[in-house]
Amino acid sequence: MQIVDAGPRWTIEAIDRLRELAGVRVPAEIISQAMHRPMDEIVAKAAEFNLTLYPAERDL
Repeated sequence: MQIVDAGPRWTIEAIDRLRELAGVRVPAEIISQAMHRPMDEIVAKAAEFNLTLYPAERDL
């Protein structure tokens, strides 16, 4: 059995930061970049805490 490193653990401070950024509608892509974590980690942790994530607004 191989153990896969899931990356850095989520600290209380990181979770608070995610809540703060999601709360002011920072786009998920920007949160991912700001927190230096893959998008799938951001989405999973937001879902775990029932946080709403928003897409980046793009000019058409």
